[in-house]
Amino acid sequence: MAGTESSTEPESGAATESESRAERILQTDGLTKRFGAFTAVDDVDLSIERGEFRSIIGPNGAGKTTLFNLLSGALPVSEGSIRFDGTDITDLSPQKRVHQGLGRSFQILNIFEELTVRENVRLAAQSVHRDDYGFFESLFKPTDRHEPINARTDDVLERIDLASVDEEEAAALDYGGKRRLEIGMVLATDPKVVLFDEPTAGMSIEETEATIDLIEDVLADQTLLLIEHDIELVMDLSDRITVLNQGEVIASGPPDAIAADQAVQDAYLGGMVE
Repeated sequence: MAGTESSTEPESGAATESESRAERILQTDGLTKRFGAFTAVDDVDLSIERGEFRSIIGPNGAGKTTLFNLLSGALPVSEGSIRFDGTDITDLSPQKRVHQGLGRSFQILNIFEELTVRENVRLAAQSVHRDDYGFFESLFKPTDRHEPINARTDDVLERIDLASVDEEEAAALDYGGKRRLEIGMVLATDPKVVLFDEPTAGMSIEETEATIDLIEDVLADQTLLLIEHDIELVMDLSDRITVLNQGEVIASGPPDAIAADQAVQDAYLGGMVE
């Protein structure tokens, strides 16, 4: 059944509706995105609880990245709504969603390679406070008067283990280091929810393990949504998994239930989920 999250198991248990609503930090209702006659995301209902590690999986072209683009505001919604921490954010800009506490790490590296490691993290931390200072003040105010931002930058650099190379250009980092930096830039915005679009793409086994350890360590208190093709990784990490196929939700539930779901087996041609 398209768009529902109940094909594998119900979303709620014995909790009342008001209690369930209080636990939801991110919710979509009938979320749809059309590009002309093509429907990339089709009537998707999601309900993400605070502190949850939710993975979004599906074949290539299933609509996973488009879904993230809708949640982050990179694409406008064709139909449906998005609520974040009790507020309707359907029509908010990406920057305002960041201010609300919604962070995102992209499939393609999204750092400023010509800037230093410190400058990258500091810009991310400062972006959240731009409205506090005003545009020109945020650009030209002496950096030593931005003590909360400087403190946040120092804290993030320590947590992502890049403090020792903070004055190096980001371009000098290896691929794994650049991914760590990008995670640090997301962390610097103090997010409540983080959208990770294939954070381990292109990494070696060692880099993948280090990146996942970092995510679990520094983002332990946040709610995480992950797009990932490494099914073994998804099964190990996720509290719940939502499966998309041709823009529709075909299953949602805990890893064991997803692994046994026939619709998921069929969508992956019987090979990717066992």
